[in-house]
Amino acid sequence: MAVKPPSVPLRLLRRFPTTSIVLAPYALLFLPLAIWNDNPQTDFIIRTGGLAVGGAFLVEAAVALVVLGERRARRQQSPVSVLTARWYGSRVAAVARVVTVTSIVANLTSVLLGGGTLRAQVDSAVPSGVLTVLSPFVSWAYVAVALIIAANALGGLSRWGAVRWLVALLATQAIMAYLTNLTARATVFLVLLATLAILTRLVPRSWILAGAAACAVIWPTVFEIRNALRRANGIDVSETVSATDRLRFDEQIGRAAQYGAGHDLGQPDVWSALRYGFVPRFLDPDRPTISSGNLINEFLGGSSISSYTFQPVATAWFFWGPLAVVLLYVLYATVIMGLRPWDRIARRPGAVIVFALMLGGPLSWFSTPPDVVVNMLQTLVSTTPVLLALRLWARADTRRARAIEANRVRSSVTVRSTHPSGSMGAVR
Repeated sequence: MAVKPPSVPLRLLRRFPTTSIVLAPYALLFLPLAIWNDNPQTDFIIRTGGLAVGGAFLVEAAVALVVLGERRARRQQSPVSVLTARWYGSRVAAVARVVTVTSIVANLTSVLLGGGTLRAQVDSAVPSGVLTVLSPFVSWAYVAVALIIAANALGGLSRWGAVRWLVALLATQAIMAYLTNLTARATVFLVLLATLAILTRLVPRSWILAGAAACAVIWPTVFEIRNALRRANGIDVSETVSATDRLRFDEQIGRAAQYGAGHDLGQPDVWSALRYGFVPRFLDPDRPTISSGNLINEFLGGSSISSYTFQPVATAWFFWGPLAVVLLYVLYATVIMGLRPWDRIARRPGAVIVFALMLGGPLSWFSTPPDVVVNMLQTLVSTTPVLLALRLWARADTRRARAIEANRVRSSVTVRSTHPSGSMGAVR
């Protein structure tokens, strides 16, 4: 059966993925609320967002021009050949199941032991040894989503099988939000899941639109439940903040304009980010915990046990200035464009894993740099056994595949050349 060609919006998303991902929260949430409520810092929101969008677009437009130039010159693009990307779908599915179950168990166990809860943050509780062991697997939910989608694309999981596993992961996020009294992580997971589903055409767009509408409808109820749980846990909740007020992220972004750009509050530098990202804590047990959100909150006159952020782009602007924002998103876009071609990304487990980690990390809507880069690197390190299992067990022998394909091509050429109606038969 012929594959339906991608729609124009999907082609644009695949052509400018980082630009689209960075622009989405501004177009769907930040700017509409800023304009509706006549936020005096709307121009600042547009300027800082434009820095990030411009940096990403610079890279992706350059790649698009090269691709168009190759097409006009009738040179074929250089997508990953199916011969170098053959996978056993059933084995990828098996790895996906193991990673999914591990992620669910690690997340629920961590929360039940008190890890990551709002109460633990307020009490400044130090993670126990068990929580430290579980922490590398907490972010495996993103890896699990990527592998489930890859297993479906490779034929190892049916669409309904993939959807059932994704629903299990989504239910886990809902339970965690209930137990921790925090909804940010579940929101990041929902955005990641929707983005991957759109890009890989896992489910119809109508499903995704219906899901987004449902989230908008139930948000006030979720907000009230969250506040009730916080009060039950002895945490003060402002009675003047409504569910709509909680979505005023434009006010958080605009607040950065009051303080200007370039502040060294002790946030991790490049070397600290690499140290925290690549060196496991058990090898570096004496290092302090990091929370740039806590540092910002202290700077604003708040408590060291609470966190505040200006949202990803404005926080980067606050820490390092406008040029750094452009360069940072140039870097992000370069990493993302290295995962091309997009029409086959779901059939390349390694590529879709990296993309999922970028979506859940540096490109998430509500992240705090540079902490989010550290978390992504830590997850990538913890995912090394998964990547090795895929490479050594789930990947087919490409040399054998090349030989089979070469023999098939030679046989095809021989048949054509000896056929009476072939071109060779016409030679006199």
